Amino acid sequence: MRVFDNGSLYSVTVLRHEVEAFKRTWPCSTLPDAAITFQFDKQNGDLVDILPYRIAARVDGPDALALSQDAQAVGRTRLKLTE
Repeated sequence: MRVFDNGSLYSVTVLRHEVEAFKRTWPCSTLPDAAITFQFDKQNGDLVDILPYRIAARVDGPDALALSQDAQAVGRTRLKLTE
């Protein structure tokens, strides 16, 4: 995963091979075989956006939530953000 500090937000890109590996652990996952970027608010941790927009509508459901929570945890750790 790649983490980017965007000022008041931070972004975590889950690379394609990481999405594919995640999908192998999640039966019936509907996530696309593509890199997905999750953007979070630094202060409260809210998910602000999912990129790229062409696949954002397909990133929905419990598998997407679990992957976004994994990405959020990696981002908070790498940026040394506290809860």
